[in-house]
Amino acid sequence: MEKGLELLVNEIDQIRQEMQNVIEKTDPSLELCPGWTIKEAIGHITAWEIVIHKAIQAYLSGDPPYFLHQQDFDIFNAEVVAYRSDWSLEQVLQEWKEVRAKMKKTILNLKENDLSADLVLPWGSERTMAELIEIIGEHEGEHMENIIKVAS
Repeated sequence: MEKGLELLVNEIDQIRQEMQNVIEKTDPSLELCPGWTIKEAIGHITAWEIVIHKAIQAYLSGDPPYFLHQQDFDIFNAEVVAYRSDWSLEQVLQEWKEVRAKMKKTILNLKENDLSADLVLPWGSERTMAELIEIIGEHEGEHMENIIKVAS
């Protein structure tokens, strides 16, 4: 049985709150993986949420599926990190919060029956809307676990 809209939103909210707590307790200059600090990881998460938001908006508008302009994830990730390279941590965190707020507002415009709709995702695979929303939390959770591991 699929999760309802309220549960899905609560799950992504909970992971976001956990991530905020982890970030507040972690040295922002800590290198998480070669070339990525917390700032770069947050910018990366935000960029993917922008992509997911566009996919949900396309669905709600009845438009064709939204596709990434760059299907090679390594290239896409490098582009989004480079785009924010001159930004301060505060600017990156502000965008992270704003993008989530806008995306959450769009998600809350979905109807319960939209959750079972099959979508072609921006990277070409197919999932339901519920699964796409779950990906938001899973993605952020993976990066949060990495931050915790490296910071320990």
